[in-house]
Amino acid sequence: MSSLHHKQQSDEELMVQVMSHHSHVALVELHRRYSKKLLGYFIKMLNKDADLAQDFVQEIFLKLLEKKHLFDPEKKFYSWIFTIASNMCKTAYRHHGKTVSLHTQVIERGVLGENELEKGLFLKALENSIGNLEHHHKSVFVLRYLEHFSLNEIAEITESSLGTVKSRLFYATRKITEELKPYDPSFETTLFKLI
Repeated sequence: MSSLHHKQQSDEELMVQVMSHHSHVALVELHRRYSKKLLGYFIKMLNKDADLAQDFVQEIFLKLLEKKHLFDPEKKFYSWIFTIASNMCKTAYRHHGKTVSLHTQVIERGVLGENELEKGLFLKALENSIGNLEHHHKSVFVLRYLEHFSLNEIAEITESSLGTVKSRLFYATRKITEELKPYDPSFETTLFKLI
């Protein structure tokens, strides 16, 4: 099959080819589609450690090969691969206590005014707030506000119930907005709608 043909196939069809024929071309196409998105996710979850994030991207595709028999072609590939990514971060968090950073997301969305000192203090406070979250709260926060997954997708990725995801997200956003109120009381209603 030509690589052009592979570019027209769904993620799930490609994964079935990896499962049944160990298709290298299909695996390369999945890597092309997902490596940048996964790298961004890992950088956010691993305290902007780009080298470690790169290692995780390589590792996740090895895990994909090891665990290919666990893939259910009836389900979405991206949810499955992000479940693996989420579990890798959970393990890293247990070992290293990694934190996530939101610097660029907040600045790019212009949540703050032009005062650089204020912006710097706010970003430090925001990073500390997120760093203080337990991993399961941080994970749903990043998946929702930075990766833009739906609540149902987050439930699937984190292998939790929808109710658990909602309560973790509520807890995380409430805790962060409480800690950031001194900077601007309107964050409670604006910050996480912007992100």
